[in-house]
Amino acid sequence: MIPDTGARPRLPFPFVGLAAVVLLLHAILVALVPANPYRAAFSFAALFAVGYSTLALIVGDSFRLTAAEILAFSTGLTIFVTSLSALGVSLLGIPITVFAVVIVGLPIAILAWFARRSGGGALAAITSFSRGLFDLAGYSRLEKGIVAALLGGITAALIIFVALALVHFPDSLSPGIAIYGWDGTSGSLNQTFLQGQPQEIVVSAFSGSTTAGAFVVRIRLVPQNATGNESYHTVVLTAPPLRLDAFAEYNVSLVLRAGESWTRTFSISVEQPGAFNLYFALLDSSSSVVATNRLPVVVT
Repeated sequence: MIPDTGARPRLPFPFVGLAAVVLLLHAILVALVPANPYRAAFSFAALFAVGYSTLALIVGDSFRLTAAEILAFSTGLTIFVTSLSALGVSLLGIPITVFAVVIVGLPIAILAWFARRSGGGALAAITSFSRGLFDLAGYSRLEKGIVAALLGGITAALIIFVALALVHFPDSLSPGIAIYGWDGTSGSLNQTFLQGQPQEIVVSAFSGSTTAGAFVVRIRLVPQNATGNESYHTVVLTAPPLRLDAFAEYNVSLVLRAGESWTRTFSISVEQPGAFNLYFALLDSSSSVVATNRLPVVVT
């Protein structure tokens, strides 16, 4: 008698709960532990747990699978689910990270675990669990308050996570201009000047990640009560310090490659008393202002 080779022993999915624990631990590690080789090695187990849990949720006890088939299907589903989740978060505008991709597998693992514990199918397990989750009939008033606070916190966290899709993260640095005090820190910027006594200000300009070409750094001294209709006169620097009076303007031309920066220390002397604004601007080749900075000064 020829044995029935099609009747294969049924191999259950005994480690669905373990897969859920692995995914939960991986999410915690990604959130709290900096990237390291050990976390990277653990991520492979987490990725496999995604496919294993998906297979357990879809197949359950409907088919008889060998260990090799479970391994093959789990690997294929891992690739499919993680790729699909990466596509989903990218369409939402959320940055694609290991956490954002693998965390999709955690709900799948939890659903598969409840489905296997119930014995009544996935839909029945999910329905039964949902009813029990929100059934607070036997809770005291204090316990109901605690549960309401926890559910409110979970809902708020979910809203914040989805709201990240509305935040546009810059993929490249824009041109900019920064000013510092004599020691290279913003804390040493002196807003009080003595008339005719120079102060050192460090000016840094950077072109940005994708912008290159000719730029102009412009320095203007503007009275705080200016109307905006005044004209400016150009100051020529022959030797330090740079002497400025009301509506004086000084320009420095420079050429920057993409991502390149330029830094120069200016010794600036204000030649008349009053309340002013020192305006620092970065202009591109078309004379358009691409970045600005300002230092209010009082000259006595």
